[in-house]
Amino acid sequence: MSFNPDTDGNDSDCLLEPLETHYSHLAEATVLLDLRSHPRFDTRFPAEAISGNGRKTRATITNLSRSGLRLECTRKMIDDLFPDFNRQAGHTPSPLQVAFVIPDGSDNHLSVKVQCKSAYIRREKMDSWQIGMAITAIDAGNEALTKYLLLRGETG
Repeated sequence: MSFNPDTDGNDSDCLLEPLETHYSHLAEATVLLDLRSHPRFDTRFPAEAISGNGRKTRATITNLSRSGLRLECTRKMIDDLFPDFNRQAGHTPSPLQVAFVIPDGSDNHLSVKVQCKSAYIRREKMDSWQIGMAITAIDAGNEALTKYLLLRGETG
């Protein structure tokens, strides 16, 4: 039996809700990438994240752009940074300060400190979580960050 939505008038054979699969977030991420104003580059930079209430934790920056970054961390780190986080209730954007160092092209590393606002928190694996961050201000290392991203854009 063929289905023609223009003539049948019965759409009970159509699936109108998206299927939730293990890979659903990849499609969402792909759409988000197209909307970003700055390209993101994969990284593995150790970082220190400090919450608005002064709690500190170590994390890893797994991608970076002029306007945002993604932190990878454990559930304990999520609880330290966002004590009221409840996965079922969703996420309220929260401010964080993130400090890290980037290579300058030689053997030196330059310090960068940014103010961010969390955009999402999601679980990737058993105890692997990601925090998407929008950069709201650069407190230190603006020139170093700009140079690093420009070099990555030319060679990446």
